[in-house]
Amino acid sequence: MRLRFGRLNRLAYGISAVLLLGVALVPAFSSKAFAYGQVGARYVKMNSSAQAATSVTYEIGFTVATAGAVQGVGVDFCSNSPILGDTCTAPSGFTVGAGTTTGSVTGMTGTWSGAAGQSGRTLLLTLGTPGGTASAGAAATFTLTTATNPNTTNTSFYARIYTFATAAAVGTWNTANSGGASTLGVVDAGGVALSTANQITVTAKVQETLTFCVYTGANCAAGGTAVALGDTNGVLSTAGPFVDKTTKYDVATNAGGASPGVTIRFKAPTLTSGANTINAIGATPATSLAGSNQFGLCSYVASGANLTIDAMYAGAGCSGTTQTAGTGSTGGAGSVPFALDTGSTATTFGDDLATATAGASSTGQIAYLGNVSATKAAGVYTSTFNFVATGTY
Repeated sequence: MRLRFGRLNRLAYGISAVLLLGVALVPAFSSKAFAYGQVGARYVKMNSSAQAATSVTYEIGFTVATAGAVQGVGVDFCSNSPILGDTCTAPSGFTVGAGTTTGSVTGMTGTWSGAAGQSGRTLLLTLGTPGGTASAGAAATFTLTTATNPNTTNTSFYARIYTFATAAAVGTWNTANSGGASTLGVVDAGGVALSTANQITVTAKVQETLTFCVYTGANCAAGGTAVALGDTNGVLSTAGPFVDKTTKYDVATNAGGASPGVTIRFKAPTLTSGANTINAIGATPATSLAGSNQFGLCSYVASGANLTIDAMYAGAGCSGTTQTAGTGSTGGAGSVPFALDTGSTATTFGDDLATATAGASSTGQIAYLGNVSATKAAGVYTSTFNFVATGTY
């Protein structure tokens, strides 16, 4: 019984020793698996999340966990997992391109260069002519400008960031990392999630606009179509001219396809009564001549900044003429030149009166001039003006 008891004791001691050895080994294996530090404040900022977008800029940022040299960085892009040590499947259609980058790590000097690894899945960054060391918490920022996004939209993918103490260690790690599970030579590491996304197209329509109103009333809404070019009875006088300034036109447009935007033309004969006419002044502007047969007009900008009067009808001082039509007094024309080119107004599209550019409404005003000779046959003389505004978009 004693002998048997002794054997059992030895067996128990042996089992205890094995268990103690196992317990001792667990920390050793765990320490090896988690030998690197975890980079903090890590992110990958994209300037486009569109599927298959090319020449996309990725800004890769993190803070160093382990103080010391940081002379190499690897960024592995995976479709399946951000977990370090997992296998890595390249995102469909993704590539880092030529790996063209700029970068810096606080506390380190030298120029970083980028290259592609693992058939474009991996970005490899190395520091040339390195100097200094990075402290824990030092900020690292790298900008990649040649990426092509995965070709599936609304799809997550991942970046695994690794730091290395030497530039050579990056190449060694890349060679061992074909499957994506290597942590060879890694000092710090961490994962980041990204995603492509649908691009939303917002459509809003702006229609072509042209507002054009001709009137003789107080404003466009008041309307008005008649001009009585004479005294209180609408009769011309040999003693001097009558001037009517009641005709106005408003124009506003967004037409800007070609200068000037809008052209205002008009078609009109001279004053006519049966076979008799009062002579149009013609294409050469002239001032009022009492006792002669004269009919013409001038125009000016009454308000707004987008209207320009045609040179033929932009008689100097036109805005200074005085309304005498409808009164018993002649005059009002001053030394302003008037014109009426019936050769042009009789053409298919008429004669140019003014142009307008895109923008707010402007108002033009027309002054009509009438003179009559002592021999002019009696009658009711009329002329109908047809104004047309045409926009080029």
